[in-house]
Amino acid sequence: MNTPILSLININKRISKSFKLSNINIDFYPGRICAVVGENGSGKSSLMKVISGIISPDSGEIKFNNKSVNFKSIRDSKKLGIYYVPQETNLFDNLTVAENIYLSSVSFDYPPYHQVDHNNMVYMAEKIFLELDVELDPQEYVKNIGLSQRQILSFVKAYVANGKFTIFDEPSSALTDIENDILFKIINILKSRGSSIILISHKIDRIKKICDRIAVLKNGSIIDQGDMKDFSNEKIIRIIAESGHISKYPKLYFNNPNEILKVNNLNYRNSLKNISFSLKKQEIIGITGNANSGKNKLIESLFGMVKPDSGEIILDGNKVQLNHPNEAMAKGFALLPEDKIKYSLFEHLDLTHNLTMSSLKRFSKYTILDHHIMTTVAESYVSKLRIYPGHPEDNVINYSGGNQQKVIFAKSIMHFAKIYLLDEPTRGIDVATKNDIYNIMNNLLINGSSIILFSSDFNEILGMCDRILVLSNGKIIARLNGNDATKEEIVYYLTL
Repeated sequence: MNTPILSLININKRISKSFKLSNINIDFYPGRICAVVGENGSGKSSLMKVISGIISPDSGEIKFNNKSVNFKSIRDSKKLGIYYVPQETNLFDNLTVAENIYLSSVSFDYPPYHQVDHNNMVYMAEKIFLELDVELDPQEYVKNIGLSQRQILSFVKAYVANGKFTIFDEPSSALTDIENDILFKIINILKSRGSSIILISHKIDRIKKICDRIAVLKNGSIIDQGDMKDFSNEKIIRIIAESGHISKYPKLYFNNPNEILKVNNLNYRNSLKNISFSLKKQEIIGITGNANSGKNKLIESLFGMVKPDSGEIILDGNKVQLNHPNEAMAKGFALLPEDKIKYSLFEHLDLTHNLTMSSLKRFSKYTILDHHIMTTVAESYVSKLRIYPGHPEDNVINYSGGNQQKVIFAKSIMHFAKIYLLDEPTRGIDVATKNDIYNIMNNLLINGSSIILFSSDFNEILGMCDRILVLSNGKIIARLNGNDATKEEIVYYLTL
C-alpha cells in the first residue's frame, strides 16, 4: 500500500461536557475511498470538522503528505486541497446554480472590479452537467430547487474543486438510487484522479459497493477499521448497534376498512397532474419518486402551504379547504418536513422546549405551562428515541445532526394527529435508531393514526408500507401492493 496522504495520530478533542473525540488513529490513502460509519453522536461529523480545519484538536497530530499541519480555519485546509461537503447543504440561495459552482474560483481568478464572464460560466456548467447526467438548469436560482437537487449541486462543486482529499458527510440520504449513481460517478472520477475520499453514510449496501476501507466510530473513538472486504453487512450492523439481531422493518398490519382521506384529481401548475389516491385508517401509504417527482408540492398541498389549482381533499367524508398549516393541523394533519433542521428546530432553546413546542396545549392549564409535566413527557420521548445526551436542559444546537433530527421527529409525533406526513423520516439516522423510529410509527398506527410516508429509500418503502405510489413528473405512474412489490419494479417505473 502507498504512503498515506493524511494521517491522524492520537487526536483528542473535547466537544462538550459529555462528549469528546478520544485517541483517534487512522490513515487515509490516495485513490482510496474510506467509509466512516457509526451511530448518531458517535463523533463522525466532529472528526470531519477536525480534518477540515473547522475545529482544532486539543492534542495529537495531523500529517498531510507526511508533513505535520495545524489548520487554523477551513481556508487553511482548502489551500492544501481538502474539500468538505457537509451533511446540510451550504449554498447561496440568491445566486444561480452556475454561480454557486464557480463562486470560489471566481473570487480567486478575477481581480477586484473585473467583470465576470457569466455566459462562459453557464457554458462550463452545462458541459459538466452533460458529462455527469445531471438535470439542473445552470441559470436557475438555488432558492427554487429541491433538497436532493441541492445535494447534487454540492457534489458537482466538489467535482469542480478537484481536491486531493474530499469528504462527503452523509451525502446520499435524500437521493433515490438513480440520483445516487451521479454521486458514485463523481466519487469514482475523483478516485481515478488520485483523490482520497471519506464517505460518511448509514447506507450500508451503498458503501459496500464503492468503498475500499471502513472505520467504525462509537462514543468518540474508532472501535474497528480495516479493508471493506473483511466486513459483512451483518458485522457492520453488529458493531454499530452492539446487537446481532435487529428487525430491520418491524411492520404491523391492520385491516381497517375505514377511509380517512381521499384526494381527487389534485393539480398544481406543472408540479401536480391529476393526483388521486385514498388512505385508510391505520394504514401506511408510501410515496416515492425522483427529484422532480412533485412530492414537495403534494406535501405542501396536503398541509395547507399552497392552494391547488383544482381537485379536492376529502377528510373523514367531508371536503376540506386547507389554506394554512394551522388549518391543516387543526383538521388532524402533522408534518415532519424533509429539511428538518431548517424548518423544525429551535436551535437556541433547550431540549424540553424543542420537544414540546408543537404540543403546548397538552401542558397548559389556565394559560400557564406545567414545566414538570413537560419535562416528564420529554424525558419519555428521549428514552424511546435514544436521544443523546438527552438532558432536559441541553441546548440542541450542540447536538449532532442525527440527534437533532431525532428531537424533531419526537416533536412531530408528540402532536397527536389523525394523519402524519413523514417526509424522509429516517434521513441521516443510523441503523439502530431507524428500528426505533419504525416502532414509533407502529405505535402511531396502534393509536389509530394513519401515515403517508414520503421516502427515497426504496427498501424502507417496501418494508414499511401497505401500498406504494410511484410519483414521476407530477403524476402517479404506478400503484403497488406493499406485500409483493419489488425494488426492481420501482426502479423500472422511474426509468420509463
